[in-house]
Amino acid sequence: MVSIKRLNTLDFQEAADLFNEGFKHYFTDITLTVDSLIKKLANEDLSPEKSVVAFDQEKPVGFVINGFRTVNGQKISWNGGTGIIPEYRGKGIGKEMITACMDIYEEEGVELLLLEAISENTRAIKLYESMGYSIFDELTFLVNNEPLSEGAFYFEGDYDLIHGIPQDVRDIEFYQHMTAWQTQYQSLKDSESLIVKCGQETVGYAVFKRTKNAEGKIEGIALYQCEAKPGYEKAYDVIQFMLRSVYSPAEPACRRMTVNFSKSNKLVCDALSKEGFTVMIEQVHMSKAVRTPSSSETETKAVQS
Repeated sequence: MVSIKRLNTLDFQEAADLFNEGFKHYFTDITLTVDSLIKKLANEDLSPEKSVVAFDQEKPVGFVINGFRTVNGQKISWNGGTGIIPEYRGKGIGKEMITACMDIYEEEGVELLLLEAISENTRAIKLYESMGYSIFDELTFLVNNEPLSEGAFYFEGDYDLIHGIPQDVRDIEFYQHMTAWQTQYQSLKDSESLIVKCGQETVGYAVFKRTKNAEGKIEGIALYQCEAKPGYEKAYDVIQFMLRSVYSPAEPACRRMTVNFSKSNKLVCDALSKEGFTVMIEQVHMSKAVRTPSSSETETKAVQS
């Protein structure tokens, strides 16, 4: 019989081992060290004490990791990973763990639930749909490991570029708050931002990360968000300008990619496809609205008890 406990009943090494075993033989194997697990928990606002582990007697066999944020006054929780070790899959453990998480979400006053699932993982998607989640967006990882042409992302116009940190974009009126969790500025503490100005008007922004090797050479460039101001008549050129600034065509070949990027942003996706970027992984973005008791209901319950 499976029992459900909180993730903080495991030490970090046990949690990392379970995480790695729980994702084994899925569509992509994920391997974390203790250090990278701790960094992931911190960067993505994940809470061990509000996440769950399934035990078969004393053996941990599955987990759901939960993150919590308040966005525009709305309390949100994100399923940052559901994994079950291979020999325990298909036994209903995932549903038991998610059911236990629903109690946690209610305790925390969560109003909206978010998660991503690999598009090919139909079993997981059906499970989430049975628990009340629905797909509201599609996400893509696009990649290009080849050199870019010198004229890649050609644009016309004269724009000013402000380099900064991810937090700099949060107050832009068209900042996308509800992108995939790992692409929100709160998860990108060691990344960069670009803000594009035309005169005094803010007409675009991007958030991205460059990784370098020991010699200081760029090994990878990951794009998380790239948005032009809605309705701006030269949005195409603004997007091209930002992509050229982010991906640096003059640099040698490296791993240029997007991370959980919304396919609904066709200007960007089409521009990248034109320059040889291809699909590596696709995911669905799912949500579930959660009704929380009003203050009057809470007071009534308190009086009745």
